[in-house]
Amino acid sequence: MDNRRKNLPPLDTLIFFDAVIRAGGFTAASSELYVSQAAVSKRVRQLEDWLGTPLFERGTRSLTPTAAGQSLSEPVAMALDYLRASLDGLKSPVRPSVRIAANNAVSMFWLFPRLKAFTFSATSCPVETVVTDDPSLLLSPENDLAIIYAGAVPDGWVGKRLMEEELAPVTSPNGALQFARDPRSLPLLEYDRHAPEWINWDIWAKRQDSSPLLGLRRVVCQTYGQSIGRAIAGEGIALASLTLLHEELASGSLEQLDAVPTSTGKGYFLVTSASGSKQDNVGALKKFLTN
Repeated sequence: MDNRRKNLPPLDTLIFFDAVIRAGGFTAASSELYVSQAAVSKRVRQLEDWLGTPLFERGTRSLTPTAAGQSLSEPVAMALDYLRASLDGLKSPVRPSVRIAANNAVSMFWLFPRLKAFTFSATSCPVETVVTDDPSLLLSPENDLAIIYAGAVPDGWVGKRLMEEELAPVTSPNGALQFARDPRSLPLLEYDRHAPEWINWDIWAKRQDSSPLLGLRRVVCQTYGQSIGRAIAGEGIALASLTLLHEELASGSLEQLDAVPTSTGKGYFLVTSASGSKQDNVGALKKFLTN
């Protein structure tokens, strides 16, 4: 009877021995294997004890394979490579991840809730997100998909409009009551523009013939998201993209002050490079987000 358990050393000792041979030392092998140098030395010593012969000559600053170590190195490497290749052929294929980029506001209020639902779906796959307010980074070729704010799909990209943009002043229900009693009691919540096409209160004001909001004091927030958060808390009036904040408006967390919103003529597009990846995972996520 061929008793491999008795006739072969523990597999991990061979793996550690192979790493030391390839790396040229215990320290380098320990970094490769993510263990301590002492653990590497212990496994190699265990193999030497099992063989009854040293595999390395250990100097103060050097480590040299003995004749036995040199003789063993090639068959061990070949055996491990063969085993690795055999196991790789049996493993279930891993679905590659999809990299999708969007700015902070879209990610927070629209994309992340939908990605959560996507993870529960039958077509789910690994997803990597890139969150940036830099338009040039959104359209990086490294991204499989991107959600951009624009008037049309840019050259070299293909895509679909997710939603039109309509803007309106919003605040909390209590803030709306306070504003109705005293129109000058709440400030406008402003934020820095990170791209030329972003619309803030100054640009919104140019589209208005008159509004009681135009003369209000301003409070600058760190981000667009912070302006919305402070509006929900009743600390001021934010300029809201109604499509992005549909859930907050529907739940009553925010209340629209203008009955007729301002249409910008722009919208949010889900795009992918015209020459980009056609992998099934990209198509699955794209279909989920656009349905």
